[in-house]
Amino acid sequence: MKKLFIALAALAIGLSANAQQALFGGPSVESPVINEDGTVTFRFLAPKAIKVEVTGDFLPTEKREVEFNGNKMTFDAPGVGVFKEGKGGVWEYTTPFVVAPDMYNYTFRVDGVSQIDPHNMWVNRDVASLTSVLLVPAKGERSDLYAIHKVPHGTVSKVWYPSKTAGFDRRLTVYTPAGYETSKAKYPVLYVLHGIGGDEDAWVTQGRATQILDNLIA
Repeated sequence: MKKLFIALAALAIGLSANAQQALFGGPSVESPVINEDGTVTFRFLAPKAIKVEVTGDFLPTEKREVEFNGNKMTFDAPGVGVFKEGKGGVWEYTTPFVVAPDMYNYTFRVDGVSQIDPHNMWVNRDVASLTSVLLVPAKGERSDLYAIHKVPHGTVSKVWYPSKTAGFDRRLTVYTPAGYETSKAKYPVLYVLHGIGGDEDAWVTQGRATQILDNLIA
């Protein structure tokens, strides 16, 4: 019996100027946009906002000093970009530097309240935390594997299975490559664990495993 699985195991208990794919039917605000010069522009529609900021791992870290039990400690805190309000209540921030090709996570801070970018459909969920995704692809770079290309795409399935060890049902994510369903060939099986803080969705969302595999196989 043929078998292949890239089983993204679940220990679940109980893109020139290039805008990432926009939300259908949403407001005509593009965010984020990768500009021709390599900078990135973020936009946020909030006519009543007083202050809008962005923070993420694409920004340089900032040195912060705190005092604990009488001792001063210095640590690297996430960088912050400050938006400027434009016409029609659209706030905008453009990085003052070229953003290197890679995949990043970011959030907006609107009047002190953290939220994801409502104009960006790509969202990472790490258990209870949500962040928006900035993907800066470039040919020949690792980040190009994260992007969706015009190649044959595999199938992703969510499968429940009875766990004798845990004593209850658990769920895992299974990737099978394009053509698997009609092929009579035998396939190898690769099991990938997410780690302590993730779940069965971690490798296909945060890890972009389906895009990476589609591109590598093609």
